Amino acid sequence: MKRLVNFLCLAVISVCFMASNASAQEREVDWEAFGKNLVKAIQSNNEGLQRSAMCMIIRYADYLDVKEAKFDIVRVFRSHKNPKVRQLAMVTLYHMQDAWAMGFLKRNIKFEKNECILKQNCCIVNDYYAKKEAAKGKEAVITISAR
Repeated sequence: MKRLVNFLCLAVISVCFMASNASAQEREVDWEAFGKNLVKAIQSNNEGLQRSAMCMIIRYADYLDVKEAKFDIVRVFRSHKNPKVRQLAMVTLYHMQDAWAMGFLKRNIKFEKNECILKQNCCIVNDYYAKKEAAKGKEAVITISAR
C-alpha cells in the first residue's frame, strides 16, 4: 500500500513538472520564424509537407501570421482530387481567419459538388460571419445553407 501511495505521488509530481515545462517551452517559441517556415512548406511541391504545415497552422493559428500562404492553400482546396485534403485546406483557411479566403469559401458554396465539403463549407462560412457580426455587437443571422 505504501509503495502505491509513493508511486502515485511520484506520478503526480512528474505530470505537474511536464505540464509546467511544456508551457515554458511554448512561451519560448519564435512564432514569426515558425510562421515563415510554414509558409515555405505550403509553397513547396511536397504534398506531405504541405499537409503537415496545414495541420500546424490549424493547431497554432492563434500565434501565427501565415496570410502569405492563403493563395497556395486555396489552390490546394480548388484543385486537389482527394476530398479529405480539400477539407484540410478548407479548415486551414477558416483558422487563418482571412477575409479574402472566407469570401472565396462563401462564393465556392454555389459551385461545390461534394456534399460533405458543401455542408462543412456552409458551417464554416456561417460561423465566420456570425462571429464577425457578434464582434460588431449585432445579432447574427445565419442565411447561408447547402442547396
